[in-house]
Amino acid sequence: MFGFAGNKQFNSWVVTLALVCLTLLPAPGLAAVDLPVAPAGFTTQQAAVDYYLALVEQLDVTTAISKSVFYSGAGNRKLAEVYAIAEEKTTLEMTPGGKYLDDMKLFEQGSPLTPSQATQVWSRLSQRYAQQAAGDVFCFVTGARPTGVFTTIELPELKKNRKVGNLYNVSRL
Repeated sequence: MFGFAGNKQFNSWVVTLALVCLTLLPAPGLAAVDLPVAPAGFTTQQAAVDYYLALVEQLDVTTAISKSVFYSGAGNRKLAEVYAIAEEKTTLEMTPGGKYLDDMKLFEQGSPLTPSQATQVWSRLSQRYAQQAAGDVFCFVTGARPTGVFTTIELPELKKNRKVGNLYNVSRL
């Protein structure tokens, strides 16, 4: 009607604008008023851990049925992400809550947490992700460490989860 339907340049501009707007909007389940307010600086290491552990309890890590993808082991994150995008599935970091925590860069220099504390926080978020999974679950875990988060936290939770159907070990694309 307005001559826009066939205009590829206009359509491309609209898609770009939509993507920019989506990145500026808060993710669902992450309303700023609902999240604990981070202090300017933590008075103790334990205060930082307590803050982040309280935060992960409020983050949205839900996925649709048969859409959860897990990974562990060298190179498996990239494989899992490529698979998840291609198959319209979701890794933990693709959920609103997982993305929110991932963007905090808790394992990097300048984080208020030690690497061990960051692992504790991510382990709890991973546990919640496994607890909410339903239907078939897809795992990229070739080379996973026996003491890693998948083996010690996520896999036991997936096995206990009565909503989970089959666990598929996807070793390659």
